[in-house]
Amino acid sequence: MKTRKIIALFMAVFMVAGNIPADNGKVAKAATKQASDGMVLIPGGTFTMGSPKKERLRGADEVSHKVTVSSFYASPYEVTQKDYKEVMGKNPSTYKGNNKPVNNVTWYDAIRYCNKLSKKNGYEPVYKIKGKTVTWNRRANGCRLLTEAEWEYAARAGKKSIFYMGKQLTDKQANYYGNYPYLIEENYWETKDPSVVPGEYRGTTVKVDFFKANAYGMYNMHGNVSEWCFDYYGSYGKGNRNNPSGPAKGTLRVNRGGGFNDYAKHCRLAYRSAADPDSSDRNLGFRIARNKTKIRKTVTTKKAFTVKAKKNPKVLIAYFSDTGNTRKAAKLLQKKTGADMVEIKMKKPYSNEYKESQIDLYKEAKPALSTKVANMAQYDVILLGYPNWWATMPRPVVSFVGSYNLEGKIILPFVSHGSGIFGESISDLSKLVPGAYVGNGFEFEYEGGSKLSSNLSKWLKKNKIRTK
Repeated sequence: MKTRKIIALFMAVFMVAGNIPADNGKVAKAATKQASDGMVLIPGGTFTMGSPKKERLRGADEVSHKVTVSSFYASPYEVTQKDYKEVMGKNPSTYKGNNKPVNNVTWYDAIRYCNKLSKKNGYEPVYKIKGKTVTWNRRANGCRLLTEAEWEYAARAGKKSIFYMGKQLTDKQANYYGNYPYLIEENYWETKDPSVVPGEYRGTTVKVDFFKANAYGMYNMHGNVSEWCFDYYGSYGKGNRNNPSGPAKGTLRVNRGGGFNDYAKHCRLAYRSAADPDSSDRNLGFRIARNKTKIRKTVTTKKAFTVKAKKNPKVLIAYFSDTGNTRKAAKLLQKKTGADMVEIKMKKPYSNEYKESQIDLYKEAKPALSTKVANMAQYDVILLGYPNWWATMPRPVVSFVGSYNLEGKIILPFVSHGSGIFGESISDLSKLVPGAYVGNGFEFEYEGGSKLSSNLSKWLKKNKIRTK
């Protein structure tokens, strides 16, 4: 980072931030202290993590609870493409720009970057990586990912609100899918709340210092790219709430804050997204942190299971389609693979799919299906197709997934959309099937264009699915 930018940042934060009331009744000073590497000192404290039951559109996994974190240093910015390339020698990002956040990085890419940067800067690396087992030496002073608790603490900067800015998020405050502000679903056809005003959808990432920082000097904690955290995804539980680091085992890693293509509801301070640590996406990036004081503890995380693809897997294509875009892709996939195929059909189809599906989403309904798979156990791989509706899967797909034991299976989503890419559907699907492996998906806009067939072939090859 350029020194003059960092100095300007902290002068601005010092002038406007003032003091921040902490949950424990004490007053936490705004972070103005800068380390030699440009990181901000985040003062430790106790806060309420998660969301209250009255918060609209909250997830069941956002259980409100008290957590204490020690003081730590955090980068005010998401890791930039320039920073990443200087350390790793490559730039995997979709939306190029030196001062834009790096994206398309896996969780393992992120921790390897941390270790390499630590060595480059003369710090002690914190991670030991052996296959899928990662050991974190919490006494080490090197660069690392934030824990999920640290991320939310730094993002809130003393606030208890839905967003750092308050009850609503606008496109002037964050880079998200601005057409869909918080609570747009119930104001889509008729405006009931005048604060719900659709804005701009940029459709790309922006520079890491594009918007105003929060009172702790953190930029883009809402939107731009969702940020990998250290923790495995799981319930918060009732265990250690002093500097927690998440479950010891799991299949998914947490990412926080939402990305440029997420709805505002997915950028809430308490919202938890989860993805396979081997997966990468254009809206996934990370920021880094370091210890202020040593925590005398070593954390070892192990992958709970490994799903290995068979040489010649038995494949099922299952899809839900309304306008025919997903059906078109499904038929192309069947032609290429010769796999069995089933269309996910409702007993009572939607007559107004966008409105009725939104109502079902609010109710967390599981519509009855006329579709039945007689012997799901015979299939090793499921190519699961659906349109991105309201930034997730249509509820009939949730019904389908919940009707079978999919443990040990590989699920590869293919998703049609109108510009929202996958939305949060991959995270939602992964949470529904913790015993399955949700692999790299395929997304296509509307009908997929002239390259749909060839792009599907590349996707099948990448996932080692045999074609005719």
